[in-house]
Amino acid sequence: MSRPDGIPAATPQARGWREMAQSLRPWKRRVIGLLVTWVVIAGVTVAFGTSPNVPVLLAVLVALAMLLWHVVDHAEAHHLTSWPLVDGELGGQGRGNDFRVTNLAGRLAAANLAKEGREALVHDLHVQLQVLIRERLYAKHGLVAEEEPRWSEGVTPPELWELLVGLPPPDLYRPERLDPLLTRLEKW
Repeated sequence: MSRPDGIPAATPQARGWREMAQSLRPWKRRVIGLLVTWVVIAGVTVAFGTSPNVPVLLAVLVALAMLLWHVVDHAEAHHLTSWPLVDGELGGQGRGNDFRVTNLAGRLAAANLAKEGREALVHDLHVQLQVLIRERLYAKHGLVAEEEPRWSEGVTPPELWELLVGLPPPDLYRPERLDPLLTRLEKW
């Protein structure tokens, strides 16, 4: 089967290999570094006149590298949460096609107009707003609210601090209640 321009269409298997290669691209340097290290260590041991057990050496290097990569990947600085406005395969090319935004808009409309799922939505909104406030507090001032509560309270806007440490207002899902909080969070 070919495309209209005469180029043969990729088979599903070829697409699968291509997608796997793209997902492994960030690991390219790590894998090459591991293989180079393995060859160098095996070469050095041969140069000293010993006969290395090459498969065992590779297994030990892989185990150590996996441990090191795990520590490096989980110890790096965490960045602010950002949701893409477009999901690659699910959304179109326009803004606002993120399924999470669409889902949240539907839940807000259902809670505000149809009175469905208010308690769960208030809880979910409160938790997500607390996460955003903590991230903004750390990004702007380098403070963790639980470790430095006095300093954190001093630099956090009062309405956001109340939302961070207190219970959520029962009408948090209403636009007239949520909009000022979101605006204040954006301008902070």
